Amino acid sequence: MLLLISALRPIPRALVRELKSLELHGPRAREAAKRVLSVLVAVATSSVLNLDDLSWAAFSAYMVMRGSVVETFRRGLMRIVGTAGGALLGLLLAPRTANAPLLLMVFLFLVSWIGTFQSLVTSYSYAWLFFGLTAGMVTTEALASPDAVVHFAATRVAEITVGTCTCLVVASLYSDAQGRGEKPAHDRLWCGRLCDVLNEDWLREHWPLVEHCTRAALAVALLPLIWRWFGIEEFSQTAVTSYVIMIVPSAAVGNRRYAAIYERIAHRALGCLLGSAVALVSIGLFGTGLPVTVLTLAAGVWIGYQIQTGREINYLGTQFTLGLLITLVQGPAPITDITPGLERLVGIAIGSAMLCLTTAAWPLDQDQ
Repeated sequence: MLLLISALRPIPRALVRELKSLELHGPRAREAAKRVLSVLVAVATSSVLNLDDLSWAAFSAYMVMRGSVVETFRRGLMRIVGTAGGALLGLLLAPRTANAPLLLMVFLFLVSWIGTFQSLVTSYSYAWLFFGLTAGMVTTEALASPDAVVHFAATRVAEITVGTCTCLVVASLYSDAQGRGEKPAHDRLWCGRLCDVLNEDWLREHWPLVEHCTRAALAVALLPLIWRWFGIEEFSQTAVTSYVIMIVPSAAVGNRRYAAIYERIAHRALGCLLGSAVALVSIGLFGTGLPVTVLTLAAGVWIGYQIQTGREINYLGTQFTLGLLITLVQGPAPITDITPGLERLVGIAIGSAMLCLTTAAWPLDQDQ
């Protein structure tokens, strides 16, 4: 676990440097303002539509935005299609897993493995990411509320769609210039199809990829044991964390640069902790009035984006924004209880811990 410690050590100083480099003017500040506007409009729209979890709409509005309208549209379409496809598969699997934890674990393993694999080898990685993510979330919902699975799946698709469409509307209001802080997409090391895993030669050549996907799927599939053991009722963030952290650039997997995985664990845990802490401090000091909530949300998203597009701790900036949103933006009504935000934060910690346990039981090559 030396890699995890190494990933944690430089974060405090890097965060201080990033905060000192915040820009009040210029392209980077304008791109941050676009995200702020997109998130605020998404939250307002979702509130009017009385959706269950506004944070999904808000985070979609934040994450889909790109400097180019064309790229924003492409990314948004993949997010919606992947979410809808995963929700449909989850609905098909959910009735069979409601009272069968072992079968649930098998299904979680399969959808997580497929989602991770396809995210690393296809041109539509963003769609496959949300396919696996949503299928797993809808399937696990059957364990908590079997009668509410259809409603859960439908509202999840609606929340993602509202946030994405809001983002597209806001993006269209700006010029189509590429933002200075935009990072180019990582080139894929591999191209392949699911059926390729049956080919012995392909399997031998791409074994690091298969290992990586299997390790990620195991971390998600074993979560029902943790949920039952500790009586956890907030499932989603544990599954989301274990799954999403393992979606790393394929070149890092192919070259066995596993430090990237530990870095994502550290950045997700600390980023969400900081974002949630900012939201909780704001609620504790200033209450939950609309003006204060809007100002905190706008400032947090603006800062989070600038950290995300900085030079050192990009993923921490993304997770800071996520932590802020899941704590400060919950349902259609004003916040009256901070418990949901705390439960989600605990879920993130448990998901990260499960990944650490999985890699301890099945060490990465660099750890051996």
